[in-house]
Parts: sequence; C-alpha cells; structure tokens
Amino acid sequence: MDLVYLQLPLVFFTAAAPMASGAFIGLAIAFLTTRFSAETLRRIDRWTLLPLVILAVGVIAAVAFMNTSQSALLVIQGIDPGAFGFAVFMAVAFAVVALVYWIVAMVGRLSDGARKAFATVVAVLAVVYSVAIAAAYMMSDVPLWASIIVPLGFAGFSLASGVPLGMLMLAAARALPEARETRFGTAALVTALVGAVVSILAITVQLMNAQATVAAIFPGADAVPGAWVYLIVSIAGFVVALACMRGALSGPRSGRSAAPLGSTAGAAAMPWNSVDSAAASPAAEGNVVPDLEARYRRQAATDATKAVPYLVLGNVAVLAALVAARVLFYAMQF
Repeated sequence: MDLVYLQLPLVFFTAAAPMASGAFIGLAIAFLTTRFSAETLRRIDRWTLLPLVILAVGVIAAVAFMNTSQSALLVIQGIDPGAFGFAVFMAVAFAVVALVYWIVAMVGRLSDGARKAFATVVAVLAVVYSVAIAAAYMMSDVPLWASIIVPLGFAGFSLASGVPLGMLMLAAARALPEARETRFGTAALVTALVGAVVSILAITVQLMNAQATVAAIFPGADAVPGAWVYLIVSIAGFVVALACMRGALSGPRSGRSAAPLGSTAGAAAMPWNSVDSAAASPAAEGNVVPDLEARYRRQAATDATKAVPYLVLGNVAVLAALVAARVLFYAMQF
C-alpha cells in the first residue's frame, strides 16, 4: 500500500477525470429531456465551467506527480506506448471539444437542436476518454490490469460520478425544478445506477481475481490487506450518491408555488402563466398581484436551490467512492 500512497495525485486524477468529463453526460440527458428557458440556459452555461475546472485540477495533479523522472518511470513502466498515446490524445481532444462547447454556449450561438447534438457529442467523448485512460492500464504488463473489466469499470465511473455532478450544476443554476417536470429524473437515476452497478462489479471482479492469484501462490495470503474495507467504502459512496440524487429530485416543480404566498383567494397555487395573466389584467390594479408575483418568484428561486446541499453531499460521497476504488486499483500492482 505504500506504493499507492506515493501515487495519491495520480489516484485523484483517475477519479476526477471520469467524474468531470462524465458531468457532460448529465448535461446531455438534461438537454435531451427538458426544454429550458433562455434565462435558465444562461445560468447552466455559466456553471458548465465547474467540471472543466475539476478536470484541470486533476490534470495538474497528474502532471505535478510526473514532474520527476522517478515518478514518470513508475507510471509509464510497462505501459504500451500506443495505448498511452491514445489516452493523451483523447485527453486533449475531450478538453478542446468541451471547451469549445462552453465558449459557443456562453456567447449564445447554440440553437436548441445544436445544443442537444453538441452536448451529446461531448458526452460520448467523455465515455471514450475514460475508456482510453483504462486502456492504457489494460495494455500494461501488470497481469491484473490486463483485463477488459478495467475499461468497463472506468466507463461505469464516468456514469456513476458524472451524472450526479451534472445534476449539481443544474441545481446550482436553479434549473432543477424545470427538469423535474420531464423524464430527466428517471433517465439520470437509471444512468447513474447502471454506472454504479458496473463500477462495483468491475472492482469486485478485479479484487477477487487478485485474491485468487495470490492465494494460488501463497495459500492464505491476502492480495491487498484491508481491501474489503475500501470496497465497502466505494459501495457506500455510490449508494449515498444515488440516495442524494433521489432526494434532490423529490422537491417542488417550477409550475406551481410550494406554499400560500398571499391573501387573495386562489392565488396560493397559481401556475406561472396564471400569475402573469393576473398581473396584466385590468382588475389587478395597485401592487397586490405584482407583489404576489415577486414573492412567488423569490420563493421559487429559494426552492430551486434547496437541492444543492443534497447534491454536494452526493458528489462528495461518490468522489470518496472513486478514490477508494482507485486505491484498490493501484494496490493491485503485482
């Protein structure tokens, strides 16, 4: 395990890269299921910088770790140059395409159809990028890494961690109430659940293979001391993340008020368009309805951000799950 602790910056990168890139999977699901207002889209586009920053931090950590010849040799020793080159190429390709998407979206040059198509392309590249990282390890001379289960696990990581991060971006942008009214919640939960199941399966199979290999040579020996603790932590992290996603999706919708806001009969549960129509009617003289509308919008904005704490907790939990799984992964270097 001492070797693992020396590689903690790399452990963080292999956890942060699938998570940050996978956030665009969550965004693609949102755009494919929900038609957001122009104002909401502007807020979402501003928050799209978040996964790009997380990815940059992960890359900086990896580059800093490989800054010395000893660390670089430790990482690339036994790795196929072609597979390593493909991983680097996909890292650059994903970063460029994701950055271009963010810039074009920020300047307001994306139509609804173009946004859906562009976000879907970035989401697909996110999965390919995660698999490319795993392929570099799979093509190494470490026997326990030379398995198709490694790329499968990384693909699962991008779904299980990326979708919660994408949902956090929507909540921070006050877009979640609009998304709750569509199939977004079901699609996001199913996608994250599939990713979590695949991730847990991959790390469990790899751990069992490691134990069987060691036991065949040294009967009764443990492949990775304390490995089951890390496995339980990773499973618990995925479960907590899914539970937080479910809790965030159970909040109020955008169409109706969550509580009575005025004394005017029937105004407590008015849909958005009813409030707007009432404010424009001749009977709405004075400040009664405009004040009600202002209070309603303030309450709706507050409700829209109530899911943020749930999703922050969920993202912290899933990051802990990824780090625990990565620690196991790097511990199997024999």
